Amino acid sequence: MSKKRRKTNFAMQATILAAASIISKLIGMAYNIPFANLLEEEGNGYYGMAQTVYYLILLIATFSIPQAVSKIMAEKIEKGEYRNVKRIFDVSMLYVLVVGIIASGITFFGAPGFVSPSAVLSLRVLAPTVFLSGFLSVYRGYFQAYGNMVPTSISQVVEQIFNAVFSISMAVLFMHIARTSGKEDVRQMYGAAGGTVGTGVAVLAGLIYMMVLFKREKGELNERMANDTTGNLLSYKEAVKLLLMIATPIIFSSFIYNINGTIDMKMFYAIMDNKGLTEKVYGAQYGLYSRYYLVLANIPIAMAAAVASTVIPRVSATHGIKDMEGCRKSIGKAIQLTMVLTIPCAIGFMTLGKPIINMLYPSLSKASANKAAGLLLYGGIAIIFYGFSSVLNGVLQGVGKVNFPVLSSSIALVFHVILLYIMLEYTDIGLLSFIFATLLYVLIIVVMNYWKVKQYIGYKVDWRSSILMPFVAAVMMGAVSLLIYRLLSLILAKIMGAYICNTISTIVAIVSAAGTYVVCLLKFGGYTEEMLLAFPKGAFIAKIAKKIHLIK
Repeated sequence: MSKKRRKTNFAMQATILAAASIISKLIGMAYNIPFANLLEEEGNGYYGMAQTVYYLILLIATFSIPQAVSKIMAEKIEKGEYRNVKRIFDVSMLYVLVVGIIASGITFFGAPGFVSPSAVLSLRVLAPTVFLSGFLSVYRGYFQAYGNMVPTSISQVVEQIFNAVFSISMAVLFMHIARTSGKEDVRQMYGAAGGTVGTGVAVLAGLIYMMVLFKREKGELNERMANDTTGNLLSYKEAVKLLLMIATPIIFSSFIYNINGTIDMKMFYAIMDNKGLTEKVYGAQYGLYSRYYLVLANIPIAMAAAVASTVIPRVSATHGIKDMEGCRKSIGKAIQLTMVLTIPCAIGFMTLGKPIINMLYPSLSKASANKAAGLLLYGGIAIIFYGFSSVLNGVLQGVGKVNFPVLSSSIALVFHVILLYIMLEYTDIGLLSFIFATLLYVLIIVVMNYWKVKQYIGYKVDWRSSILMPFVAAVMMGAVSLLIYRLLSLILAKIMGAYICNTISTIVAIVSAAGTYVVCLLKFGGYTEEMLLAFPKGAFIAKIAKKIHLIK
């Protein structure tokens, strides 16, 4: 991995990581279909509770590490300080060892205080996974610092494949154990716990892959260290201090940015309990939100997070050498790519939400399917703002303004909690309360963070190419796909069953939506040949687009 790789095209690396996120989420969605149907609504509620708390603990313990490591290392690499790169790596490993032991202990022993009794086993099974995740994060941060997103991308896909296989198989095994042990009444609880085993196996597989890859690259790192003549070697104390200075604000920012999910769950359970609902009933309702809506919504959100991960080292490097114009260009590409990916996903969920839910989760009752589809309909806008906020958070972290995301997230969280409480306590809209409170939350973050980026870096969003064109193309896409779905449904309903009819119509509508979006985006001037060349196989895409007169 030569230093030249640091100059790798930003959009290409962002696209690689975003593509890996898409593949990972599609694999996740594919296995989630039989998995969710296996656990049923009750089991999904327990699994969703455990996963919500697990992700929060993970955010505090390890989520900040790739960003912090890649930011610090990117600056050192830009200056040729490779001995300091190794020093930061060693200190990061020690950090995640200590934090991992503490966090996994909290996860195991604190489980009864975090989740309901039926989800305790599921959360405790995840304790070793918390410990292993930190080491995986350091390896990812190391490669990302060089602008190389391929290892992270492949490890994500590897993780998801193992997750798919072991989540389902372990859930089946645990449910069988419950049944044969005469514990049929807690079968779903055991199934949820078995599913969390898959998460641990997946992280272990990803970690092994990254360790093997790093071992191959270690010789080249040693060679660069031997040729390092900068003479500015950090002491271990200085390296620890630097890591903590960068990581701690990111931890707080990430914690506050994502704590709303756990607060949502706790408030929902408490208020529903006060209203006289049983745990089985409101647990199943929460499962609709956490295991159906969020699974789908997290696909575009994960793509935005991938772009944010890519922009941190690039922005950090350009800002470190005072290349403000390069910094602004990197931000512009990140915003544009994020919007091009998230806007059509959001519009697609809003227009085809119900057919998608019915296709993926046929075991859901009609009432539950309608609720899940309603979440997708109203949650589309929140997905777009989530994408925007992820990149802006990454930019602020990359330029060293790591404290401001903490402030914006804190203010947004206060308004989020107030609105959510009012809607849950005094209205009957139920799960939609999550959507509206979340929309307010991310909207406040976007407004505040964009103001800060504009003030500090002088960056202004190109509203036409980054927002308007993708939105117009996505609206056209949504209209065409919905029309195709309805026409095809009318035709096929006469010759086949309802599920097959819906499935075929939905798949055809989605495929047509993708084609329509690309054509409209290029035709309306959203992309030029120069922009297309920035992406993998960009020359081929540009050649085809010119042949069919989509670009000049």
